[in-house]
Amino acid sequence: MVDLTILSQHRFVVKSSGLALEGTVQVDGAGNAGNGGNGPGPGGALTTLLALNRNRNRNRNRNRNRNRNRNRNRNRNRNRAIAPDTGDLGILEPWRERETLYGLLNEWNDLPLTPPPVMEQLREECLDLLAKQYLLRQPEGAVRREEILVESQLELSRYLRPLGIEELGGFDATIGLFLTVLALTDEIGLRYKARFSAPRPNQVEPRLRPFLANPAHASFPSNHSFQSFSIAFIFSRMLPEHPGSAELFLSARRIADNREWAGVHYRADSRAGYELARMVAPVLEEVLRDQMLAAHHEWI
Repeated sequence: MVDLTILSQHRFVVKSSGLALEGTVQVDGAGNAGNGGNGPGPGGALTTLLALNRNRNRNRNRNRNRNRNRNRNRNRNRNRAIAPDTGDLGILEPWRERETLYGLLNEWNDLPLTPPPVMEQLREECLDLLAKQYLLRQPEGAVRREEILVESQLELSRYLRPLGIEELGGFDATIGLFLTVLALTDEIGLRYKARFSAPRPNQVEPRLRPFLANPAHASFPSNHSFQSFSIAFIFSRMLPEHPGSAELFLSARRIADNREWAGVHYRADSRAGYELARMVAPVLEEVLRDQMLAAHHEWI
């Protein structure tokens, strides 16, 4: 049992580091307390009690932080989509959906996409990218820099957060739908990139120093823009009444903008990504009918 008589024998002073024993209090025979010396008080039961409380609080905080990190890592691992061209999407290869997509080739392979600007216009757009390059490297650009690094792998949190399911389970069909959209639109986008073969911004403006390494394919259209807006269009067609549908479009716009801030895309690339997503959406809806029904069931 802890002896608490020390409370009547010692004086405590509040310091920046917490409570401290600062001296003894003399107790006379009548039980009246008086001020004693200023030397440090003995350890005793109360010191042990304070130490125990400190240790409990430290351990409690450590456990809280540890649990937060574990949950955060679990969700990151669950929601992360590795870049589609690596073949590791976190889902089985959607070969049935690809087969259906190829059967509709004439409906998406030659869409009337606005062509990229001429070289003189690209040089003008690079002036805007130079300004963004400078601002990105300032202290206030820290949040955007972190977003750019996360989004370089098309991590799913930017699509799940607007829907309120980033930290929730029970939405496997929705996550699978988004990953399949990313896989199919990656190939579609690469076909259009090969057709237009537009140079990357730093190939036009040597003063540009991209925040990310240039991908190994052409610039136009932006696949990040195309894929992100494709997810927004598909979800809004599946569940138009969900308030997060509009937020998905805002998130897609932010992702597209961040690729410009990173110096790897022009504004024209982002616009073309949105335009292509709008035109391809009806085809994806036909290809992904079963997956959309399964995902819709999770929200009813």
